Amino acid sequence: MSHDVSEDGWSPQGPVVELSDQASWDLIASKNFGHLALSNNGRPDIFPVNYYADGRTILFRTASGSKLYELSENRHVAFEVDAETPQSVWSIVAKGPAAVVEPVLSEKVLSAFPEWVPTQPFLYVSIDVRSIRGRLFEHHLPIGHH
Repeated sequence: MSHDVSEDGWSPQGPVVELSDQASWDLIASKNFGHLALSNNGRPDIFPVNYYADGRTILFRTASGSKLYELSENRHVAFEVDAETPQSVWSIVAKGPAAVVEPVLSEKVLSAFPEWVPTQPFLYVSIDVRSIRGRLFEHHLPIGHH
């Protein structure tokens, strides 16, 4: 069976739904593991991180190293969280400047981070989200489009 890929609402993955900003934040807040994308001297890099999201900002922790070096060169980052459900896959990408902060670490915030014993002191970085885009990919293909 062939499909016209220009047809509205069709993609090889199945129907794609653009999510509202609030729905995107709700999904990000439901998880605590994502990927941080950075760029330094025109070269991209990506890091897995644990995080906490509050609906306005995304907070992650790190030790001194390449992430912090790259942030000192270019504060503009992208952050992605994906998950699969029985009916769909969703993907959220948030973008904005990042900076090292001294967060208020409530139990709710701390529970987002694994209890690892650090080899160096943790630093916390906050992403001031300026744009967020969420998409939901349904697990079924349309049948019988004529």
